[in-house]
Amino acid sequence: MLAVHCPRCGRPAPVSLASPDLMDCAACHYRGPLPVEAAQGLRAAAHVVFQTDVRRRQLSEALRRRLVTASQRHARLLVVFALASVPITLLGALIVLGVWVSPDTEGNVITGGMTVAAWLGTVGTGAAVLAVMRSRQRRLEEACAARPPAAPGEPAACHVCGAPLGAGDGAIARCGFCAADNLVAAAVLERVRARQVVILRSFEQAVSAELASFGRATSGAAAVVVATALAVPVASFVLAVAVTLVGESRRSPVDAAVTYAVVGTPLGQCIGKIMPGKGGGTAVRFGGFRRAELPEEQAIAPGAPIEAVSPGSLVGRSVTAKQGAGVVQGVFSSPLTGNSVEVRREEGTSFTSSIAGLCLSGSPPR
Repeated sequence: MLAVHCPRCGRPAPVSLASPDLMDCAACHYRGPLPVEAAQGLRAAAHVVFQTDVRRRQLSEALRRRLVTASQRHARLLVVFALASVPITLLGALIVLGVWVSPDTEGNVITGGMTVAAWLGTVGTGAAVLAVMRSRQRRLEEACAARPPAAPGEPAACHVCGAPLGAGDGAIARCGFCAADNLVAAAVLERVRARQVVILRSFEQAVSAELASFGRATSGAAAVVVATALAVPVASFVLAVAVTLVGESRRSPVDAAVTYAVVGTPLGQCIGKIMPGKGGGTAVRFGGFRRAELPEEQAIAPGAPIEAVSPGSLVGRSVTAKQGAGVVQGVFSSPLTGNSVEVRREEGTSFTSSIAGLCLSGSPPR
């Protein structure tokens, strides 16, 4: 709010670029000329206003609609994101349920983590876009909001020049002096009332800053929303990858509670976890990191001998895994893949693999 000190009572009184030679003080009811220096400052500020393109002070038709229909747009956007989250929520619930009932725990952390990350990415996108749109909406409203009336019954004043506003087109009123568009919605005026800043000097700088603020608030709104909608899923994916890499890098001692056996398969002698079979009895499960030629599990005939193998005995053995063939250099437990081995290929590169699904001296993967 542009203001000067009242020459009679000394309190701040609002002034306008439209009437640089006259002021009204609501405190002491003084009505008369302004101090010479203040009047000159108002004329200089008015010169700044009229040197700028009038379109910089006005709202496009699209922004007018955006201001008037803000609540309806937010409600529609909320419904859209709620509907968009239904498929990923159902899919995530099915995957998590499958992980929960699966007797094989290897790979569950990866599957469950990626599912949760995808769900959070969808929900996070909706929440972030809504938050950005609300923030941009409030910023736009406050940038073009008229100055609230000084007293009940008085007109609101233009946010650029301070001139009194007449009746506008609904929630938008155009100033008759500087042609700036002003938002006069009661809820917005009440919100900005507490944020009014009294400008007692440097009127020219204050008006220039107001024009710049209005320009920033009314430009690039759609671009920000689109950028946010694109950035949140990417950030969620990057976070999921980072969690996977960190989990993969952590190595703990082998879980001795998990037992393994070597059984004959079409690929030769392969290692699997000893677990209860689906139809009863005992079975060997090769896990989710097995080669495609291996079945998910292989039943052991009743009474058949079980050739157990300990993880530590694999060190130095030649093995074939989904990632390739090589010699086992060490064994460890990973929070992502469970008991695992580090395998060095013949050319010197290394990879890690779950113990379940390894084949001893088997043929290389196709």
